Amino acid sequence: TKSCNAFGQVIATSSNLKKNLTENGQVTTKRMYFYKSPRVPRYAHKNVSLFAGPSSEKLGIDVAHLLGLNLGSISVGKFTDGETSVQVEEAVRGKNVFVINTTSSTDHLMELLLTISTLRRASAKTITAIIPYYGYSRQDRKVAREPIAAADVARMLEQVGVDRVMCFDLHNDSLRGFFSPKIPFEHLLPGPVAAAYFNEELFDNNESEDNENVPEVTVVAAHEGQVARATAFRNVLKKLSGKEVDIAFISKVRQFPGQKQYEPYLVGDVKGKTCIIIDDIVNTGGTMNRCIDQLKSSGASKVYAWATHGVFGEHNQKAPEMLQKSEGLEFMLISNTVSACTPLPPKIRKLNVAPLLAEAISRALTNKSITGILDLDAIKKSE
Repeated sequence: TKSCNAFGQVIATSSNLKKNLTENGQVTTKRMYFYKSPRVPRYAHKNVSLFAGPSSEKLGIDVAHLLGLNLGSISVGKFTDGETSVQVEEAVRGKNVFVINTTSSTDHLMELLLTISTLRRASAKTITAIIPYYGYSRQDRKVAREPIAAADVARMLEQVGVDRVMCFDLHNDSLRGFFSPKIPFEHLLPGPVAAAYFNEELFDNNESEDNENVPEVTVVAAHEGQVARATAFRNVLKKLSGKEVDIAFISKVRQFPGQKQYEPYLVGDVKGKTCIIIDDIVNTGGTMNRCIDQLKSSGASKVYAWATHGVFGEHNQKAPEMLQKSEGLEFMLISNTVSACTPLPPKIRKLNVAPLLAEAISRALTNKSITGILDLDAIKKSE
């Protein structure tokens, strides 16, 4: 049995851009801080193909819309014996091909591997794997007799013929080193886009002459490993808002890897502050829930959260409802790097990262700096 995803051409215009990016309950910033209208020139269309696997179809549609490209036709499904079936339904010989496919499950990983293999055997000129969420990324070190699965996934991608890789917010930045030097790796960070969203929510909506309604904000790392992300988020929020923004973190030191229970404690002062918790992945919601409770019990006036990847699959339907029921949480922002199986509750908002990804693809095609997308100085100059 097979299911086919074939979509016609969609063009981004000023009148329909915002509408398309905010469909299906998604949100975006009021202003496109990092998106520079990256259209692929008409003459280059014949040399570029863009595909999206089942795990990233909606994101692929939005990216194609922004680039002014057709989203390529590809059939992905399963045979009656359960094996993965992939068939690319258009010619890719001599083309620069981009494949968007989150690997949030073993099935999705196999779909990506077989798609890349199919494209390589079909004589694609270059193949760029765009992996919004890099599955197995938390298995990034050897513990006892366990695999380093993140490295094994990298080796599999290389073996099937990938030429370049793009990922969103890796759990550990050193994962890039699992790929050989001949495979360029682009690490896209949506944190600054999320910071811009919170700037609009907390500061732009509360401007007043006497500043009475402007909140005092503290960015809080969910644990020690998130301090770097929280610092980067704080720097962007501080620059965009022009306000002082404090930082704190919650320690969750465990006695040994895999320990489930621990005693978190807060490092920093949050009394009377509006807090934004920073994490890269929310799965069961346990860590996030404990952070919310910790901050509220420490005197925080309001608590928000940002987690890049909301991994709420069929295996885990209870986490969104648990977060929805949290009385201390105003709302949590996640990105659309992982598709949700069911509609998310109101307290979980999904930030559309398609503009950031479209900008990265456009720059890759024209050999421009991709890290230069997040140039805050350029943003200030354009205001």
